[in-house]
Amino acid sequence: MKIKTIKIALLMALGTASFTANAQHVIGTVRGIDIKADTDARGGLEGIRMYAANKKLADFNPSNNIFHVLSFFQKGLITNDVSRFYAETHFHRNTNVYGAFSVSGNTTHWSNVGIGINPAAGLHVKNKHVRVDGGEYQSWGAVVLHPDVDNNGDDIISFRNSTNQEMAKIHDGVLTLNGGNTIQSPGSLTLRPDTNNSGDDFIAFKNSANAEMARLQDGVLTLDQVRLNVSTFPDYVFAKEYKLMPLLKVAQFIKKYKHLPNMPTEKEVVAQGMNVGQINTLLVEKVEELTLYTIDQETKISKQEKAIENLTARLEALEKLLKSKE
Repeated sequence: MKIKTIKIALLMALGTASFTANAQHVIGTVRGIDIKADTDARGGLEGIRMYAANKKLADFNPSNNIFHVLSFFQKGLITNDVSRFYAETHFHRNTNVYGAFSVSGNTTHWSNVGIGINPAAGLHVKNKHVRVDGGEYQSWGAVVLHPDVDNNGDDIISFRNSTNQEMAKIHDGVLTLNGGNTIQSPGSLTLRPDTNNSGDDFIAFKNSANAEMARLQDGVLTLDQVRLNVSTFPDYVFAKEYKLMPLLKVAQFIKKYKHLPNMPTEKEVVAQGMNVGQINTLLVEKVEELTLYTIDQETKISKQEKAIENLTARLEALEKLLKSKE
């Protein structure tokens, strides 16, 4: 009984008194705080270690100002719910942070990082959004980006909705839209495919004032003007060295081949489609040739009219002469 009383008194004294330890002296407990000093600077144990159930939870070494935390602090043990770590801090085993976690400097992760999931890749996010302000990337549904790094043709960009249904994809440079989706650029371009045969498919081009400049709907293109890039134009018809086919030969050619010279046949156009730039160039060629034919005919007609006028004048003079002799 007396021994127990003495132990209790000693513990109470330890709780109220101040201690000064000489070099290499130890003040500690088995399950609590272990304080050691190295006042002779010989590299012995020093600092403060905290234990629980004979397991070290944390230690502080003043020689290199490192505070090693081997487990986590429970919220209730932190004053005002705030813990401050200066210089270098090491966390071993599991570390749980409750509430917001803010990092002011650089953060390096040597293993995988998982957000909402145990990571299976460098960055693994589950049921969370990835957002970057000032150059934003945001996906409310799934976006699959798969480059073709092994040249086997499996490169794809896939856009999916919240049910993981593919709404659009880009593969080998081809954009495919599914489910009647719309690609729209306000004030510029609107693409609307007709997937339900409702007749509302169209492509509209608009200017900066959002006024429609052109529309393609049901295979009909409506626009203000068309400008085609061509490599030549038929002004060569008016060159001196250009040999205009005589109209008689043109007639013979048409009778034999059933189309104009230098023009594609009906069979070729139906099979290959109409090259608008080529056809318009050839049409101008034919118009210029017709102009030359018309000029040639006009010249001949003028000569014939003069010849007729001369003949008429001579006949009239002859008739007057005959009448005067009667």
